[in-house]
Amino acid sequence: MSARRFLRPSVWTALVAFAAYWHTPSLHGPFIYDDVASLQMNVVVNGQVPWTEIMTRDFWGHPLQEPRSHKSFRPLTTLTFRWNWMVGSREEEDVETYGFHVVNVCLHAVVTALVTEVAAWVFLDDMGSLLTGLLFGLHPVHAEAVSNITSRGELLMSLFFLLAFLSLANFHPSQQQQEQQQHFTTTLIFVYVLPWLCMTLSLLSKEQGATTLITLTIRDFLVYQTSMCDFGARLWQRDASAVSFLRRTGIYAVQTLSVVAWRIWWNGESSPDFIYEQNPAGFSSDRFTRIFSVNWVYCLYLRDAVYPFRLAPDWSGVGIDLITTWRDPRIICVLLLWIGVLLCGISLWRGRASNARRILLTAFFAFTLSPFLLSSNLLVVTGLMKADRVIYLPLLGFCMIEVHLFQLLFVSRTTSATSQENDPCVHISTDNKALLPKTSMKLVGYLLMLVQFFFFAQKVHERNVAWSDPLYLWWSAYQVNPKSHHTRFNAAYHLTKKISNRQEEVEFLLRPAIDPYDGKPPTDSFLYAMTLRSLGRCEESLELVEEAFYAIELMKQEGRLRNTKESLARAESDLLIAKALCTDDFAIRGQLMYEACQVDPTNGYATEMYSKALNQVQLMKQMMNGRSMHGVE
Repeated sequence: MSARRFLRPSVWTALVAFAAYWHTPSLHGPFIYDDVASLQMNVVVNGQVPWTEIMTRDFWGHPLQEPRSHKSFRPLTTLTFRWNWMVGSREEEDVETYGFHVVNVCLHAVVTALVTEVAAWVFLDDMGSLLTGLLFGLHPVHAEAVSNITSRGELLMSLFFLLAFLSLANFHPSQQQQEQQQHFTTTLIFVYVLPWLCMTLSLLSKEQGATTLITLTIRDFLVYQTSMCDFGARLWQRDASAVSFLRRTGIYAVQTLSVVAWRIWWNGESSPDFIYEQNPAGFSSDRFTRIFSVNWVYCLYLRDAVYPFRLAPDWSGVGIDLITTWRDPRIICVLLLWIGVLLCGISLWRGRASNARRILLTAFFAFTLSPFLLSSNLLVVTGLMKADRVIYLPLLGFCMIEVHLFQLLFVSRTTSATSQENDPCVHISTDNKALLPKTSMKLVGYLLMLVQFFFFAQKVHERNVAWSDPLYLWWSAYQVNPKSHHTRFNAAYHLTKKISNRQEEVEFLLRPAIDPYDGKPPTDSFLYAMTLRSLGRCEESLELVEEAFYAIELMKQEGRLRNTKESLARAESDLLIAKALCTDDFAIRGQLMYEACQVDPTNGYATEMYSKALNQVQLMKQMMNGRSMHGVE
């Protein structure tokens, strides 16, 4: 029995996923991207407040009731960060990131194993589940979710999401329809209580977990019912299976709504303070632009699933061109996407029962659409336009669809009697034959799949290298998406920190990304001003600083939560330092630096520069005194 368990496809897919993302430089790499805000500056994670405050603070450590809160409440994820921080802390040393990365890699391996087990319930054969698990575990899109510590919420959310599915699949009441009746307590625990608990834990890991029971309901319908029309007819006749499904759906709906209602209430009265720059497609005021641009982003996700060679951590602002006119050729892709979704909807409504249909619709509705729903900008507008991490779990549905097409095209397969015996209530037909059943075509198919695995593994290594160092990450992102101002700024910032003699390149990167009046953070103007100073262009630097100060005053007048005096204090302090360093008069320079320290006393850079200025003054006084004494002698 133990040998059979060891040979399960899920064991091997987990090992492959673990090996693919076990990259030593990445495991020992620094905190990158959002890690600074979610970990280093998070007062819950770094221990500045008791760990019990995870229930009153958001994912970034801000009190939920404060207007500035991001409202991303993920206490379970934050708790794992706190544990990692405690384990990785060393006296008089920086926190070691190794433990954080190891946990993420292990979670990805476990999720891949669960994905393989879930796929076995969908395909009803080992080969389908094995290929799905390998595609999922090796997919390069997952690099952001696995290698970026902050994205652990995706991994934990997926873990509990899949556990809920397996609980229902293994203990579904209809499983025992032709055998001994399942005990009521078993049904209560594994069909209703455990999935609800897993859904709650998934939600507390990341908000997308709220759709867990929706996926369970969709799969329940597609396996034990035929179509919406057929279900309606059977329900009218009070068929036991239809009535039982309706009862389960009602219970799942109440469970989901109760947890979601509590979650919304826990947020407080204010809403997240997102801005247009974060998600231009979702926040566009023009309906045509909003609808087609958001759907174009869906097409880009599909492109990344098929061809994951244009991956980057940021697509905000002008990183993705909006669709503003009917003459835009990208509309064709959007229309094709809608046609595909419409055909799936028609099949769900009145399609004939078949194994191929069941697999396809389950993959699309249950494992692609449902877990992606809260990231789609359909129900709520999110604070991001496109991010690889949000399709971590939805990619499972795409992997299932690819494997399903592979089996139809290259593998001679009919639904076996054994599969029917294992799941006697599945309403599927057995006339499903492969289009190309020849043995040679099987070989071609498997060779093509191996080639895909090879390229995926190569790309995973490339993404691991990118996520091992901030400069590698943002420079590779710039190569992929040079239009993104946020990407250009970060590439320039880390280039400045790591290589000091490449200021011309830094200026080139920052030049198109800097506009103080374009809603960008004033820190962008500060870095550009300092770069201009280092190139001896102080007049341009001072002009930019004055424009930035004026833009800050306009931002204060807007009255947004992120534009308060306290929120902009650091930017003002930095800009005063930039102005001081381009001022020839030493007395005025000292006064500006002193003012910078007064505006933001927590600005360590301003304090350091002011201290250096004071030391220079003292040194000059000593030199002058020495000269005076020498003259007297």
